[in-house]
Amino acid sequence: LESLSFFVALKLIRRYALNFSWRKMVLIGSGISVLFNCSYYLVVFDILRSSWFYVITDVSESFMYTLNIFVSLACMVEISEEGYESITYALITTSSNVVRPLSNVISFQLLTFFPSLVTQESIATDTFLVRQEFASLQMMVILLNLSSLLSTPLLPRQKKETLDLVALGERSTAWGKFVILSVLVFMMYSTTVTFITVHDHETYGCYKIFGGRGCTEDESSIPALMLVLAGLLYCYGTNFVLTYLPILRGESKLS
Repeated sequence: LESLSFFVALKLIRRYALNFSWRKMVLIGSGISVLFNCSYYLVVFDILRSSWFYVITDVSESFMYTLNIFVSLACMVEISEEGYESITYALITTSSNVVRPLSNVISFQLLTFFPSLVTQESIATDTFLVRQEFASLQMMVILLNLSSLLSTPLLPRQKKETLDLVALGERSTAWGKFVILSVLVFMMYSTTVTFITVHDHETYGCYKIFGGRGCTEDESSIPALMLVLAGLLYCYGTNFVLTYLPILRGESKLS
């Protein structure tokens, strides 16, 4: 179903949305994703308990990924300088791909605060506490999806606006180093955590910092909380510095 969703989304974009605003495309994709995420509450509260319905709602992630990857590829074509096409493609693709395992790692760390959802056995009990924690987690996911739209002003609307930005010729060595360093740090962090939790799951899988319930009753949740907050601070802080700080300083306008 995910592959079919990916194919259908690409066909629709190719036929109807090649000249459509990239910002609106992301907004529509996010709206569809939020709509499908809200539909999980039909399962949680016994309104529509169907495994097929659950599978269909999960397909929204693939649809949203299709829109995002199209927008990133469309921008890539316009900003690539002659002779640097492969390097530009490699950097943007790596930056995009490294986020997926990192998001999985942060998701597991979030489960520390929802202990009833850590194991399949506890989820299978389907108690009121399990449903309540799942509903709270789903609401957090929805709010995070909506808050990601705050970065929309960073995205050009279409090809012409992208070319206008390229024509300005603005360059920043500091931000270039920041991007490369971020990619390397995220890649090493997500790879290390994934390796530890898979290879030594019996030993370290219970630690809250890796998404477990805790190896001891008095194990603190603060390290996991600090890592999650650090990830959020990076995302929202970078967006604030690039988008909203210049507006507050009067150096640019929100468009």
